Amino acid sequence: MLLEVEHRFAFGYDAYISESFLELRVQPKTTGDQTVSSFVLAVGPPTRVHRYLDWNDNVTHHFTITRFHDRIEVASRSVVRTHPAVRTLAELGDAVPAIDLPYGLLDFLAFDGPVKLTPALRAAHKAAAPRSAPLGEHVVALGRYIGSRFEYQKDVTKYDSTTEHFLKLEAGVCQDFAHLMLGLLRLSGIPCRYVSGYLHVERARREASQSHAWIEFWSPSHGWIPFDPTHDRAIDERYVVVGHGRHYDDVPPNKGIYRGVARETLHAEVHTQVSTVTSLPQLTSETRPIPLQTYREAPARRPTSAALPIEDEQQQQQQ
Repeated sequence: MLLEVEHRFAFGYDAYISESFLELRVQPKTTGDQTVSSFVLAVGPPTRVHRYLDWNDNVTHHFTITRFHDRIEVASRSVVRTHPAVRTLAELGDAVPAIDLPYGLLDFLAFDGPVKLTPALRAAHKAAAPRSAPLGEHVVALGRYIGSRFEYQKDVTKYDSTTEHFLKLEAGVCQDFAHLMLGLLRLSGIPCRYVSGYLHVERARREASQSHAWIEFWSPSHGWIPFDPTHDRAIDERYVVVGHGRHYDDVPPNKGIYRGVARETLHAEVHTQVSTVTSLPQLTSETRPIPLQTYREAPARRPTSAALPIEDEQQQQQQ
């Protein structure tokens, strides 16, 4: 499937700020399951954008604005061809836990950040994990447990909520489902990682959505294998991978800091559609300016149009 993805952010401030730094992880990765054909990033106020690969090979853009401003806008557009391998989880016969794991996988067995090793997580693992089951059956059983016990519900957790919060509320969004699945897999000794990306959903009309999150677990015989605990299923051609990490804190779509006394508001939205292009351009990293104004000195007036609807950063991961 050939998919186009548009991802937009708008940050507004109720007073002029003198400096801001922003880091973005919005460019999809070329992996064994997808090929990125084109990527364009637009930033305003105009500034120089830098690019690097982080420790998980995620494409990361960052920039600094050093004059007074009251708004930042970011827009990205990607064209990605998805071609995931067909995998049947029940056929994975690897032993659990695996022995003699490569050193590089140990980070993906650790409990830190939002994935908390607590008595509640241990109790959930005891209830969910089958005994003496091979890897595929083990993952299927954990997915079935999460799907039957927890409800998808917006606005009950926050971007920094932990597995402890999710276990208590028994409701949350996709990043909560992913974090709990990571915790249960790691208690079973199965290396696993968080995946940030997009999920294309067919709609009758063009509507904004959000990013999505799922997980990948390690199979000694097959390598990294994706699974979506929010929907209790393997991925298909509608999924687009942006980044991998130990948890959400490694791959947020945006994070940054600013200098000034101001209240920040954020609006973000994602649009996906099946592409109609007949020929694919080569991958580009072109950066385009968005003509927003900056000032050497802070204007005397307070802006009246900078305020945006308040949306928790968690809504980057709510589809």
